[in-house]
Amino acid sequence: MSSPAGTILVTGWPLLPEAEQLLRDRGFRVLVTDPSPDRAALVSRLRETSPDAIIVRTGVIDRASLEAAPGVKAIANHGAGYDDIDVAEASRRGIPVFAAPGRNAISVAEHVFALLLAVRKSLPEHDRLVRNGGWRPASPQTAELHSATMGIVGLGAIGERVALLAEAFGMSTLAHDPGRIRPWPDRIESCPTLDELLERSDVVSLHVPLTPATENLIDSRRLGLMKPSSILINAARGGVVDEAALAHAVESGHLFGAGLDTFDREPPGAEAAVCRNPRIVLSPHVAGVTPQSALRMSMSCAENLCGFLLEGRCSADLVNPDWQQTTA
Repeated sequence: MSSPAGTILVTGWPLLPEAEQLLRDRGFRVLVTDPSPDRAALVSRLRETSPDAIIVRTGVIDRASLEAAPGVKAIANHGAGYDDIDVAEASRRGIPVFAAPGRNAISVAEHVFALLLAVRKSLPEHDRLVRNGGWRPASPQTAELHSATMGIVGLGAIGERVALLAEAFGMSTLAHDPGRIRPWPDRIESCPTLDELLERSDVVSLHVPLTPATENLIDSRRLGLMKPSSILINAARGGVVDEAALAHAVESGHLFGAGLDTFDREPPGAEAAVCRNPRIVLSPHVAGVTPQSALRMSMSCAENLCGFLLEGRCSADLVNPDWQQTTA
């Protein structure tokens, strides 16, 4: 059954109803894959549905995916990070790719502080102690955040929101982001190098995409630069941190602890080194998963696809401005 405006395939889970209704009102047929499709299932579904556009919630959109759906005219990612999309291949085929930067900034920033407080106040350990019949330990492992220094790696929408929360806790803020285009906020000190930021910060929070340049950005050498008893928080992408080196840094006592919402392999599995230390607090890649952020991201995807497919407009969410300069 055809639709006047075309077919949009959503991978993983449905859009929020408001966004799906917007697409249907504009004449699109909206289809959804099974949750968390593997590569083979996704390729099969793309070949079966022949969509005009894809909204990516889970799954990998690579060359095989795009070969299975030669009619795809645009891709929208349901989130800020788009490392599951082969953007270079999309550009080669003349397909614009849209992300949803900033729509989950509030949710992620709040989650950063949930992880940070859990680590700094030793909440998981204290929770287990009380549940097991114990009480206050002889030397409670807790401290204030007030007057500590927050180092932010990547000063986009999420990084700026983290800085606001840090200031509310009475922390000073540094940031390192050589690629930032927008004016630098006066209230945040610009740190010229990542190494300097690591050396000066009591807490380091990562907010960079996973690219060849950022893979294992925080490795054993850079972990060694961090202050003794400092804390690392990663709610960006798992591959940005060398997890084995991080586990060793915490186990050795060099770092007080860490909070991770993302992992190099997801799920990491109980055997992963970061899963064996109680001073590493973990969450299952849910920092940006709230009803409020989901609605903003769903609407962003719907609006970007309507704007491009119906009116030929590319919003500021376009991540491959060279898409028109290449041909398959």
